[in-house]
Amino acid sequence: MKKTEVVRIYKHSDGTLVTKGLEKVAYMLRDKTEFEAYGITTELVTDLKNSLNVFSERITDVEALGDQTSVTASKDAKAEEIRTAIRGVMSRVVLVYPVDSPKYKKFGTDTLSAQTDSDLLITAKRVVRVGTQYLPDLSGNGVTDTMLTAISDMAEKFADLIVQMRIEIGNRDIEQEDRVEAGNAIYKTLVKYTNTGQSIWETSDVAKFNDYVLYNTESGEPEDTTPPTP
Repeated sequence: MKKTEVVRIYKHSDGTLVTKGLEKVAYMLRDKTEFEAYGITTELVTDLKNSLNVFSERITDVEALGDQTSVTASKDAKAEEIRTAIRGVMSRVVLVYPVDSPKYKKFGTDTLSAQTDSDLLITAKRVVRVGTQYLPDLSGNGVTDTMLTAISDMAEKFADLIVQMRIEIGNRDIEQEDRVEAGNAIYKTLVKYTNTGQSIWETSDVAKFNDYVLYNTESGEPEDTTPPTP
């Protein structure tokens, strides 16, 4: 079965989860005697603290996107190099074979600027093959084996960059999912422990009760219910 999409269950940022979580952990360690009466030992609270610290060190989506963007930019630059090189060849081919001739059309470069990465890669390899086939006719107008070899080399590097980009996209998706799952697990534990903290102090200490209130808002703070200024 296809895995269900993982959705974050808390509204605030990951940074807020970490800071609010560590704040609540500090209160739990302060009140460790009371928590132990509920089976929430210092070791369990310390485990939560360690999980928060490890979570804070995870690669962020900003970093993952940066890696993806960098590879994509390199791929796009290589694609433009290939288009420029192919146009250089075709500007010479047209001096030998008219645009409407079967031999010119065999190069298949009429939609060069609009081709997808996959199509451009195939076109580059085709230009090298056809250009090599017709090289005796084309060499007099400046088409050389060196030019065709250069396009072939660019195509190989372009193919590698396409693969790298796909890998970076996949890695980013995996990291996003893993991060959401880790954050959700921490949040569930945090909610369970803070609920216990509220139960401990509900009838005896208002200030300590409030220490364990956990707001699931975008800011992590109480929701602003102030009416807008007319």
